[in-house]
Amino acid sequence: MAKIKKGVFTQGTNVWIKHGEEGAVVLTKMMCITGIVLGDDSPTDIPDTCLEEEDSATSTYGLNTPGEGSITINTDPENATHITLLQLADDREGVEVFVGWSDGKIVPTLEALTGVVTLPEGRTWTSFTALLKNSAPTFDPDSLVKHTVSMKRQSRAITAYKTTP
Repeated sequence: MAKIKKGVFTQGTNVWIKHGEEGAVVLTKMMCITGIVLGDDSPTDIPDTCLEEEDSATSTYGLNTPGEGSITINTDPENATHITLLQLADDREGVEVFVGWSDGKIVPTLEALTGVVTLPEGRTWTSFTALLKNSAPTFDPDSLVKHTVSMKRQSRAITAYKTTP
């Protein structure tokens, strides 16, 4: 009997962060991230109950409030991407984040002149913009020093699923 595939493993997921100013935009592949949480979006609630209503209040959805998430690392001062992430968080920088799921190995490309990132087909991608915020390191017994860098998303997390030929 053939083994049935039940999903996509997290192992093999890659994360890239686009940062920098116009003319000096960089796409950094983050090395050794131990976790990423995107956070849930929530729409605002706009009351629209008429004065004639005698039983139940009603409402409609308003603008979407993007969720708050985080990127977790076992902090390694010799890992340049960890230092870049921590410096961006210290500066409360706005970044674009591109998560390449483990269902492919294709990498994104950055057009140097325009700063546009192209996400090639052949892999599932989740992307969004976020503001980073610094955090203190965590020192737990019998563990590695960790940082959990907060992300306040500024857009929806959009996922483009890998298509099968």
